[in-house]
Amino acid sequence: MTNTALRWAGFLAMTSAVLSIPFLILSFYLGDREDLVANVLHASMYLVGPALFIFLASLLKRLLNARHSFHNVDNYIDFLIIINLIMGLAGIAGLFLPTWQEPLNQYAILLIVAFGVANILFGFKLFGLSDPLKGMLKPYCFFTIATGALLASVLLIPLGIITGAIADVMLGTIFFQAVERTESKSGEQPPPMP
Repeated sequence: MTNTALRWAGFLAMTSAVLSIPFLILSFYLGDREDLVANVLHASMYLVGPALFIFLASLLKRLLNARHSFHNVDNYIDFLIIINLIMGLAGIAGLFLPTWQEPLNQYAILLIVAFGVANILFGFKLFGLSDPLKGMLKPYCFFTIATGALLASVLLIPLGIITGAIADVMLGTIFFQAVERTESKSGEQPPPMP
């Protein structure tokens, strides 16, 4: 993985963390509104959220595989990506197929529970990584497990979104630290920030 990709991943993880709370508030604010503005905002959230997740999860998998030869969580990451993609598509379908909205909402709850359980398993498996990631491995695993448990409970989803935002900040830090490690080994200086 290039340092540029790692920097982008770090910035996007921080962006994901920053967006998750406004998305939560916006989804409560919009509620069951079905006007054009509400549908556009919902569709945007259903596109941006999964896109960020898929990109970040893919880069985390590449980082773990390339730099640490760690493949124990590959299947969990793939499963989380697939569920996230399906949830996003189901959300968008519910906006444009109103007669399907109720069954899709029920299906989404099942997907959220599966996503939560997969997050828990991913977090526990990630503890097997031998590199402590400059002290970020354990906190990231704990917050990932907590996020999964809160999401799987369904009633505590808003708290799960908050712990997920904290985990995203930690993930961004992991990506930025991976850049620092590479630069300190090679002796190169980072480019100036824009």
